[in-house]
Amino acid sequence: MNKKLFGLLLILFTLFLAACNGEGSKKTNEEMVETEQKSDSYEYDIVTVTYHEENVVVEYPKLTNYHDEEKQEAINELIKTAAIKPYQDTIASLDSDQKYEAEGSFEIKLKNEKILSIAYTSYNNVTPSAHPYHLFFTTNIDLNTGKQLFLTDFVSEIDNDFIHTLKEAKYVGEIESEYEQDIRNMAFGLYENDEKLISKLTRSQEGTNGIYVYVTEDALGISMPVAHVAGDHAEFEISIQKLKERVKLDWN
Repeated sequence: MNKKLFGLLLILFTLFLAACNGEGSKKTNEEMVETEQKSDSYEYDIVTVTYHEENVVVEYPKLTNYHDEEKQEAINELIKTAAIKPYQDTIASLDSDQKYEAEGSFEIKLKNEKILSIAYTSYNNVTPSAHPYHLFFTTNIDLNTGKQLFLTDFVSEIDNDFIHTLKEAKYVGEIESEYEQDIRNMAFGLYENDEKLISKLTRSQEGTNGIYVYVTEDALGISMPVAHVAGDHAEFEISIQKLKERVKLDWN
């Protein structure tokens, strides 16, 4: 082969290898950036913990691998306290001839870097008593502050317009659709008027009126007490779009 032609081919081959190596380096840098971004995000894991006392067995979540260990410990203590308090209160209120059994689990309604929203459900039976009952309650935590959140933290104003929106909210319970209107009548018929319901909703953080709130990616959920025959509780969800300017705390 002509030496000049060989030299030219060698130069072109070298340039080709350099270009390939450059592409490889570029790809590696992109992967490194993605890795760094992932490590800087506030990802965390949820594990299940079981509270067991005599015939009471209930599950609740626990944070692990959170970026702030001190805050993680405080949040986990808040979760534990809120999760087992209803059962401990019931145990403490029993008469000497009564027995109590409960079985409960939880569902994570929302898990992101801002909010952790947890819903608890359980089957409960105190004997002797009229009948078993189903318990529903929630815990919402602002992960930035480590504090518990309630309806008035999510919604800026609870007025007649909000009540109207709530009454038209989507029912997400387990009762067949043909009985949905009966459920609505039960849930909202417990209150003499809208002003009474506004008062109960505003004070729902007290945890004494059976009203609880949770959030999902695109909705605000409100659980309200109903008759035992209807499951003891009913949940309604209002889409973020319908809340509009009433959203006080952005959770998605």
